[in-house]
Amino acid sequence: MKQVDRLPEKHIFICVNNREQGSCCLKVNGIDTFQKIKSYILSHGLAGRVWVTKTGCQGFCNPVGTTISVYPEKKIFTEVKPEEVDKILEEVLSK
Repeated sequence: MKQVDRLPEKHIFICVNNREQGSCCLKVNGIDTFQKIKSYILSHGLAGRVWVTKTGCQGFCNPVGTTISVYPEKKIFTEVKPEEVDKILEEVLSK
């Protein structure tokens, strides 16, 4: 077993859960939101310092937008639309 010695400064979790009935993040552009965040991190040279992970349900299902959790800040953003991603990234990456 090998232990990782360096941890990321931040870890962003984006819900892309899919369910057949009811609201879910996949139906409200969860994948688009994930791809936009991932692309931003890669294009700004933040890979390794900021991890981006797709998740299943985070418990905030809605018909508006996806759920994003950010650690170590312990922040949760719900009902996030792809066009709001830049504002969220500006907030969580400026610290």
